[in-house]
Amino acid sequence: MEIIRKHYINWLNSQKSNNSIKVLTGIRRIGKSTILEQYKKTLIKENVIEFNFNDPNLASLNAKELYNIIIKQSLSNKINYVFLDEVQEVKEFEKCVIGLFENKKIKFDIFITGSNSHMFSKELATLMTGRTSEIQVFPLTYKELKENKNNLDLTKYLKYGGLGIVYGVYDKEEEIKKWLKKVFNDTIFRDIKSRHKIKNIESFNSIVNYVFSHIGKRISASNLEKYLKSNKEQNVSKDTIIKYFDWLTQVFLLQKIKYYDIVGKKKLLLKNKYYATDLGILSTNISFDLNFLKGIRLENLVLLHLQFLGYEVYTYENPVNKQEIDFICEKDDDFVYIQVCDILTQENYSRESRSLLSVKNNFKKVIICNKIEIPKNTDGISIIILEDWLSDKISL
Repeated sequence: MEIIRKHYINWLNSQKSNNSIKVLTGIRRIGKSTILEQYKKTLIKENVIEFNFNDPNLASLNAKELYNIIIKQSLSNKINYVFLDEVQEVKEFEKCVIGLFENKKIKFDIFITGSNSHMFSKELATLMTGRTSEIQVFPLTYKELKENKNNLDLTKYLKYGGLGIVYGVYDKEEEIKKWLKKVFNDTIFRDIKSRHKIKNIESFNSIVNYVFSHIGKRISASNLEKYLKSNKEQNVSKDTIIKYFDWLTQVFLLQKIKYYDIVGKKKLLLKNKYYATDLGILSTNISFDLNFLKGIRLENLVLLHLQFLGYEVYTYENPVNKQEIDFICEKDDDFVYIQVCDILTQENYSRESRSLLSVKNNFKKVIICNKIEIPKNTDGISIIILEDWLSDKISL
C-alpha cells in the first residue's frame, strides 16, 4: 500500500528551483524516502542524482568523495536534481552541500532529508542563512490512512499512530508492537546514545520514561532533578536533563510546546510541555490499552494534526487562577484557542469552557471532542467532532 503524500509533494513543487536547499526532516521510518521517490516521478526527463545513506554500501563515503561523484554524474546544460536521503550519516556532509549550492558552472537543485533537526553544523547554518526551505514530515494523517484503508477507525489510529508500514505490512498486534518498539529503540540508540556517547545510560533511560509518562503535562528540569534524587537515582544535573530533552526533540521523538503569554503576546521559554511525534510511539512507551490516558492521546492527536495543517502551536496557563487552555494556535496572524476532551456532556462543559471564556478577546474559541451530548455552539464557543475535523469535513 503506497499512499501519495500530496501535502509534501505539493510543497516540494512549490519550492522547485527557488535557489534554496530543500530540507525534509522527521523521525526515522516516517516516509521521507518515499516522499522523495514520489516527487522524483514528477521530474520527467530531468537529471536526478540520488543517494540513500541508509544503504550500508555508502557507509564509508565522505563529503569530498560524495561531491566528486555528484559532479561526475551532473550535466552542464540543465538543472541537476540532487536527492541526499538521511544525509546526516555522511561525516561533514555540509561541505558537499555548500560546494554544490555555490557551484557557478553547474546548476543544482538540492533536496535533503534527515532524522535530526539540528543536523546542520554552525558552518552550514551561517553560510546557508536564508538559503534553506524546511518542512517537518509528520505521520500519515487519519484522512490519508482512512482513504486508503477502509477498515481503519479512530480507535486503531489512536493506538498505532501514523507510521505507514504498520498498516501496510503487519496484521497482528504483537507484530505491530514489536516493530514500533524497534523504531523507538533504534532512534534512541543510533541518534542519541551512540551519537552523543551517553555514559549514564540508566539515568538517561529514567528520564525518557519520565517524559513519556508525563506527556501533555508541564515538565520542569528542576522538578525532574528532584524527582530523580528522591527515587535514589544517580545525580543528574538540571543542565544535563535539559540537554536530554533537546536531543529527544531533535530526533523527533517528542514535540516541545511552549507556553504563551496572552497579555504580553510572547512565548515563555522556561515553561514547556512535551508530546509524542507519533501515537504508536506513545503507546509503545505508556500502554496499548486505550483506556489508559485516553484524554492525553486525544490531545496529542489534535496537536499533531494542527502542526500538519501548518499552525504554530502553544499552550497557556492563566497566571491568576492556573486554569489552562490546551492549545493556542497561530497561522497567518489568526489565533484559535482550543480545548480537547473525549465526551462533552452538560456536566463537564463548564469545566472545559471556563478557561476559554476567561480570555476576553475576539479570537475563535473551540472545543474538539470525540463525542458530544450538548448543542454544537454554546456561549460563542464552537464545538467540533474530532473525526469530522480529521476527515476535513469541517475546519477550525
